[in-house]
Amino acid sequence: MKAMTHLLLTLTLSVSSTLVFAQTENRGSDKVDLKKLEDKYWAAKDDDYGVIQNRTFSKSGKPYLSLVVGPLVNDPFAKSKAAGAMLGYYFTEDFGLEASYLTYDSGKSESVSNFNSLSSAGVSPNYNLLKSAMALSMTYTPFYAKMAFMNKAILYFDMGFTLGAGLSTYDQVIFRRVQGSGTAIGEDKESASAPHFEIGVMQQLFLNKNFAFRLDVKNSFYSQKVKQYDVGVSGDQSARPEQTKSANDTTISLGLTLFTN
Repeated sequence: MKAMTHLLLTLTLSVSSTLVFAQTENRGSDKVDLKKLEDKYWAAKDDDYGVIQNRTFSKSGKPYLSLVVGPLVNDPFAKSKAAGAMLGYYFTEDFGLEASYLTYDSGKSESVSNFNSLSSAGVSPNYNLLKSAMALSMTYTPFYAKMAFMNKAILYFDMGFTLGAGLSTYDQVIFRRVQGSGTAIGEDKESASAPHFEIGVMQQLFLNKNFAFRLDVKNSFYSQKVKQYDVGVSGDQSARPEQTKSANDTTISLGLTLFTN
């Protein structure tokens, strides 16, 4: 009897040991291989990033018209407001061609007016007033993004650059004075023009597939011919000699863009 009991106990322990060992093996096979996950995470294919979602508002293959207004901000002699239009076409989502025309309502600044009224010698500064600017530019908009607005709406916008050349037209201001004295009796303007090079930054906030708000900051660089200082003693003020100076016109404009199919 004791021998039978001993045999049964031995068999039971053997079976239990076998089951425990099998369960241990099974658990081992379920373990996460961190080395494999790490290799997969840093694999070369994971370094290739692509567009996750298509653009909600597309520009490719679309002509557009922008109407804008804004100030000329960096002329110490003038206060100027610009208004105009841009007409363009996007060949792709990033590249396009644009023709622009801006007309300027320019007048002398308050500092120039004060200088003229306080100058007993009748001295007038040498300055010009910008009248218009037209240009043909390439546009490049590599940035496209979206953002949440107060958790109420998703705003879509892009940002890019313009690079072009054109023609700037300006008025040379010439003061008329009493013959042989420094007393000013008025002023004349002579029109002149010069080719310019321009570079700009633009941003568009899309309202829907057809309309977008547009913000531009444009800088134009060119050479102006300026009448030299008038000391107010000669009769023929238009005969003053000219000098050339470098001009940089910075215009900030805001407007609305219409995209058509």
